[in-house]
Amino acid sequence: MKNTLTSAVVWLVATMFVIYAFCLNTAASVFQETIQSALHANNIEVSIAMGAFIVGFACMQIPAGYLLDKFNARYVVSAGVLLLAVGNFLTSFSNNLILFSFSNLIQGIGGSFAFIAAAVLISQWFPSKMFPILFGLTQTLSCILAGILHYIMADKLSVLSWHTIYQYLGVAGIFLFFLTLTFVKSPANRSLSGSISLKNSLENVFRNKQILLCALSAATSFGILLAYAGFWYMSVQKSYQVVTSQAYIISSLIFAGIGIGTPLWGLLSNWLHSRTMIIHVTLVLGTMMLLAGIYLPHFEMDSLLVTKILSFLIGFLLAGSMLFFTIVSEIASDDIRGVALSVTNTGVFLLNALMMFIPYIFITKSSKMFFTYLWILPFCLMISILVLYFIKDTYRASSL
Repeated sequence: MKNTLTSAVVWLVATMFVIYAFCLNTAASVFQETIQSALHANNIEVSIAMGAFIVGFACMQIPAGYLLDKFNARYVVSAGVLLLAVGNFLTSFSNNLILFSFSNLIQGIGGSFAFIAAAVLISQWFPSKMFPILFGLTQTLSCILAGILHYIMADKLSVLSWHTIYQYLGVAGIFLFFLTLTFVKSPANRSLSGSISLKNSLENVFRNKQILLCALSAATSFGILLAYAGFWYMSVQKSYQVVTSQAYIISSLIFAGIGIGTPLWGLLSNWLHSRTMIIHVTLVLGTMMLLAGIYLPHFEMDSLLVTKILSFLIGFLLAGSMLFFTIVSEIASDDIRGVALSVTNTGVFLLNALMMFIPYIFITKSSKMFFTYLWILPFCLMISILVLYFIKDTYRASSL
């Protein structure tokens, strides 16, 4: 009973870290205009400054996984939370672009630990068949609560300065730091990776073709979903002349679908004793929904309602691609699991970032409409489906 309670508390605190990091990672949309005005910066300057978060996140993703493999999670995760909190305090005192950029870089370094820490701790404290369910619930809570927190921050921005809000966020980070230091730890029976180096860890991961195939397939599915949900959906809605307020609702429906679908598909994969079957079905159906969401013409019907339904289904179905992380966790041994999950997440992250620019390459001279370049999104999903045929199911090899 004590061990069960400890496991639950570790998962809850790790999930709070993911929510905290995800909220800060996406907070730019809330504060951008206010910060841009306060720092007297143009659009490009403030975008580059906020992009420092992404730089810090990308640079520390794989090292974060290695540190979680090598050392007790208490100290590694606490350090990540503390860096996020310090970054918030630095942001609250920023009066120029240089300090603001540096504070975002620090936040990105701290935030890089969150996603991987939750995955590694779930794999350490729970049976493997609980991984897709609990990891999915972590994504559910992060999607829902980050949206609520953004609404609260946007509302408070009318009565408080952005400096003050970041100070409150810093205080929340310090509180989470002490929670992490108190409750988060590696299991007593867990053997650390000892003297294995980062180089050896990476070599072990890159020698495993199944992990690499999962990373590729996850990047071309979940990475595409994030690129569409976070950026390209707006081009589609503008083309269909959807008002901005409704477009934001459509975005929230995509993320609601992701939040609901992720744990549900994990539960269903346990019930049907297959990871790859669930991924295959959800990717095929999700690709069909994405094609409909992008290209469906206006018929004599309430097209906005149809768009909302399709948007939810896009997130809900393509959330099945999160099971690639479950497969990687089940393939990897204890001493390289953090690095393996980091490599997979780095692939997702990089393709998501690249997809902010790559579609523009396919714009034709005759038309700049979205249908002349967004075909690359479903095309990548079909690559993911193809790669999936070479990935072995791991359910039967997992411990019950």
